[in-house]
Amino acid sequence: MTIDRTASQRACLCLVAALALAAQSLAAPPVPPPQFDEAPIREAIRTLSSDHFDGRAPASVGEQRTIEYLAARFRSLGLQPASHGSYLQAVPMLQITPSTDAVLAIAGGAAPLGFAYGSDIVVTTPHPQATASINGSALVFAGYGIVAPEYQWNDYAGLDVRGKTVVVLVNDPGYATGDPALFHGKAMTYYGRWTYKYEEAARQGAAGVLIVHETGPAGYPWEVVRNSWSGPAEELPPGKAFLPQIQGWLSHEAATRLFAAAGLDLAKLAAAAARRDFRGVELHLTASLTLHNRVRPVVSHNVVALLKGTRHPDQVVVYSAHWDHFGEKAGPDGKPQIFHGAVDNATGVAGLLALARKFAADKPAPARSLLFIATTSEEQGLLGAAYYAAHPLFPLADTVANLNMDEMDTFGATRDLTVRGQFMSTLDDLLGRGAASLGLKLQPDAHASKGYYFRADHFEFAKRGVPALSVYWGTDYVGHPAGWGLEQQLAFDDQRYHKPLDVYDPAWNLAGMVQQLQALYLTGRALADGDEWPTWYADSPFRAARAAQRPQAR
Repeated sequence: MTIDRTASQRACLCLVAALALAAQSLAAPPVPPPQFDEAPIREAIRTLSSDHFDGRAPASVGEQRTIEYLAARFRSLGLQPASHGSYLQAVPMLQITPSTDAVLAIAGGAAPLGFAYGSDIVVTTPHPQATASINGSALVFAGYGIVAPEYQWNDYAGLDVRGKTVVVLVNDPGYATGDPALFHGKAMTYYGRWTYKYEEAARQGAAGVLIVHETGPAGYPWEVVRNSWSGPAEELPPGKAFLPQIQGWLSHEAATRLFAAAGLDLAKLAAAAARRDFRGVELHLTASLTLHNRVRPVVSHNVVALLKGTRHPDQVVVYSAHWDHFGEKAGPDGKPQIFHGAVDNATGVAGLLALARKFAADKPAPARSLLFIATTSEEQGLLGAAYYAAHPLFPLADTVANLNMDEMDTFGATRDLTVRGQFMSTLDDLLGRGAASLGLKLQPDAHASKGYYFRADHFEFAKRGVPALSVYWGTDYVGHPAGWGLEQQLAFDDQRYHKPLDVYDPAWNLAGMVQQLQALYLTGRALADGDEWPTWYADSPFRAARAAQRPQAR
């Protein structure tokens, strides 16, 4: 039976659960935590992030080496191939490599403007065609580019953007104002994500969409934009999806110049766009740009392995982590650089293997099945997870939950554990119980404004109704002062995230990663041995999808 819970009810339930746990701890000796050997975890991280794997780009030699390595590891553990007799689920994609000589030409102002690829703009097309262009496309500022009836918000009200190019701000009005009553305040909603803004602009009929970059609300600097969206990019076949002709980013400095050419002040318009009475503005400028693309169909792969349940083999608990990164890209000097992706996400894949190893050795085996998925092309927009969710190997109605790992802890033991997706479903109640037994306190995401919940593979499961979350680093590190943990997170984002410096360091302290794996194991084991089906809370945007999927659970 599905239970609706208000925030106050949830708080009471948490108190009751805490008291029950305290009573249990007095009545019985503590259960020793599950053990994980650091040596194979460390070796997997070192191997996957080595030069030999060449940055693990999809549809490359690096992919072939990666999927062979993972399939061999799953096979050695005795796990079954989960994709029709194979450890590989083929993911057909289109690889589109845009030219980097494109210039965004702006006309209609006092003088023409030209914005260069890489320094001012990073643009792509999701369409598999040799040439994609906008020619004399009227520019419209559409605020945050959001249509959200549940928040009584429509940035496109009164605007006709058909065939035009919209310029929109990153994140959402709640972040800009800090007002907790507006959207989710500083915590980004899905409406703040670039993927949503592209889709909504296309739904409105726009030919192009440019997001104004700003490091704070985006959650990453311009260098990450340039690294992440330049070079070959994968797309799933478009099907019936809403897709603009041209989509991408405009640097804040370039956007300021653009608005000045229209006789407007970007800062003032941005402030106005965060108010409910804002209406979009025609810029009376036109944009022209042509992308020359190299397009080729490719097949990448999710790596999937199954530990079959003893009593309910058709019900599955899914553990996931993405294996891909950015491969090789030219650096500022034109020389190739390997993006090793050691933390992001060789650590997650090493964690996936460690959990598979632990469950495979368990006696007795779990009652429900466990599915281990190493996904492809997460860095290009969660494509491998999206493909799996659209073509599941087990029906999503029979998928109990998804526990995802993306960027595991390499800084040491903590007293807490960060959850991306906390307060959304009863899944975090289960994780909380496992964490409490390890002496760990669950911590909400300290960087909720960056929208991490929408930036990892679990989101593709959540969108389709399956309760899902990711774990992240703690903040309260043993042996370090308050604030040290957050400093490490910020330093990683600034110096290594999506950069060639994300490399393996043998001096890493994996005690915190082991704690994460212990909590994930206890959660998955409880789900696999029990008959519980986690449910979304009443205020979750994913609740309706699950209700349609599992109407018997109402």
